[in-house]
Amino acid sequence: MHEIHWAWGLFIRFSLAIPLALICLVCFRLKLTLSKQALMSYIAGALGLFGSMTFCYMGATRVSSSMISIIYGTAPLWTGLISVFILKQERFHNRQWFGLTIAFIGLLLTIGIGSRDIQLDLVGLIYEIIAVMLYVLSMFAIARVGAGIHPIIQMTGSTIVSWLGYVCLLPFFLSAIPTELPSIQTSIALLYSALCSSVLAMIFYFHLVQKLNPTTVMLITIITPVLATIWGTLFNHEQIHLYLVTGLGLLCFGLFAYTYPRTKH
Repeated sequence: MHEIHWAWGLFIRFSLAIPLALICLVCFRLKLTLSKQALMSYIAGALGLFGSMTFCYMGATRVSSSMISIIYGTAPLWTGLISVFILKQERFHNRQWFGLTIAFIGLLLTIGIGSRDIQLDLVGLIYEIIAVMLYVLSMFAIARVGAGIHPIIQMTGSTIVSWLGYVCLLPFFLSAIPTELPSIQTSIALLYSALCSSVLAMIFYFHLVQKLNPTTVMLITIITPVLATIWGTLFNHEQIHLYLVTGLGLLCFGLFAYTYPRTKH
């Protein structure tokens, strides 16, 4: 999708996702709820779909795809910190503090702190960290609103609100408007992202947010850094350095120690 500016790529992606979402509503005989609580829930969901993805794509022009997924893999850490220090919903045990410390050391090594052969793009990393924070805050916001609406309705409403956000964003990127039709490869990528990432994945995600607490939902992201590094090497020919492998190992170990269920006596 490098041939299309990221803002226009997201706009096209969500433009394709809306009719797919509406088809899902029709197939399951559901109607879009427009109550005040439902609208607040849609906006909360759009905080992740619009806000998080905007900063994620901005950072993607500066950092590698594996680095993006590694940063997103730290979502359980941010979830726990917000839950403990801001919402006062949880309390850290010694094991979790240990895991948190090891994970952050691993993260610093993974992004190349202290390495001489790494060109650290600080702006790109800041964009990605903001994206993760918005992603986590969106999940907390949805849970706090507690609208209890069907995941397909939640996905459709949040997708429409996000699309409106991208419409407001496009005037800042009129100079990058596509002047020709995208290639077949890019078109397939846009359709795939609209169907799988914006529709199907969001239905499952919103379902989990309603059934589980935010910290539990974030556990799946522990495997993300490992898969991202493997795929980045195989498909994007991204280089693997010793500090990356060491940092990734410490990050995964720290996340595991942080999230591993506490033994009850």
